[in-house]
Amino acid sequence: MMSESRLQRRIPYLDILRVIACLLVILIHTPIRQYAVYYNTPSIAGAVYTVLVAVNCNLFFMITGALLLPVTMPGKRFVRRRLRVVLPPLVVWTVVYLLEHALLLHNFTPRLLTSILFHPVEGLLWYVYVLLVVYVTLPLVSKCIDAIGKRGVEVVLVLWVLSSFIPYQHGIFMEASQYSHNMFGAFANYYGYVLLGYYLHRYGLPVFTREHGWKWALLFLLGIVLMPMLEFMVQGHFGISWQQHIDTVTCDISVNNVAMATLIYVIVQRFAPARYDGKNHPAAATWWPLLSVCTFGIYLSQMLVLRQVVWPLTASWLGRTHWVVDCLVSGMLAFGVCLLLVLLLRRLPWRRFIVGK
Repeated sequence: MMSESRLQRRIPYLDILRVIACLLVILIHTPIRQYAVYYNTPSIAGAVYTVLVAVNCNLFFMITGALLLPVTMPGKRFVRRRLRVVLPPLVVWTVVYLLEHALLLHNFTPRLLTSILFHPVEGLLWYVYVLLVVYVTLPLVSKCIDAIGKRGVEVVLVLWVLSSFIPYQHGIFMEASQYSHNMFGAFANYYGYVLLGYYLHRYGLPVFTREHGWKWALLFLLGIVLMPMLEFMVQGHFGISWQQHIDTVTCDISVNNVAMATLIYVIVQRFAPARYDGKNHPAAATWWPLLSVCTFGIYLSQMLVLRQVVWPLTASWLGRTHWVVDCLVSGMLAFGVCLLLVLLLRRLPWRRFIVGK
C-alpha cells in the first residue's frame, strides 16, 4: 500500500479513468481472434460493442491533459522527466515484440527494423509514439493556452468537435475513400483530447444541472447513438462495407468517440471521491492506485499475453463461443494475467525501464 502522503497526492477519478481506459484498450483488441466474423458479419451486437469500446486510448490523452497542463516547470526539465518515463519501456517492449515476431510468429521482416523510428513494430505501441510527440510539444502548447485563455480553448475545442463529424461524411457527401484527405480531417488530432481533459479537469462541465443537463443529454445522444446509427443503417446504401463502418466508428477523431470520452470522463469525475480515505475505505485506497500505476505495463504487454497465453489456453472452449462472449471473457482474463505479470516485473530493481514508474 502507498504511503499516506503519496496517496493524498493522487487524484482518484483519474486513477479510475486510467483503469477503465486500459480495459477498453484490451477489449478493442480481443475481436482479433474472430477477426473475420467481427469485421465481415453485420450485427447489432457488433455495432454496440464497437461504439462502447472504441474510445479506449482517447481517455489516456485526456488524463495527460488533466495532469500535465499547464506545464509549471522549465520546458527542458519537463521533457526530460517525461521521456525518462516512457522511452525506456518503449525500447524494451519494441525488442520484446521484435523477438516475438521473429521467434514465435515467424513473420519478421527487415522492414520492421527499417521503419522502427516512424512506425511501431506492434500496432498497440502507436499510442506511445504519439505520447512522445505530445510530451515534447506540451510546454509550447501550455504557453499557447496561457495566451488564449479559457475562451480560446473553448473555441479550439468547438472547432475540433465539428471536425469530428467529417469521418461520417464518406457516404452521403463524399466518396468512401476521401474522408481521410480533407482540410480539417486531422484538426488538432489527439491534442483535442489533451485539451479536453485539461478543460474538464480545470473547469468541469455543467452536465448535471437542470439548466444544462438536457442540452448535454441531446448532444451525447447525437454523438453516441444517432451518428453510429446513421453509419450502420444509412451509409450502407452508398456501397460501404461493414468493415468500413467499423473503421469509421473506431476512428479516434470521430464524434462518437469524442462524445463517449466526454461522457465517461464527466461521470467518473462527478461520482469518484475527491480524496482517498484509507481509514474508512481501505480497499478503494489500495486497489485503485495499484491498478492505476500498473496500467502502462498492462497496456504494453497485452498483445503478448493475448497471443501467447490467453488465446492458446482458451481456444478449445472460449474460441468457439459467440465472439462477444469471447471478447469480454478473454479481455478480462488478459487484464488479470497482465496485472500479475506487471506486479512481478515491478519487483525487479530496473522495473522503471520495463513498466514505467
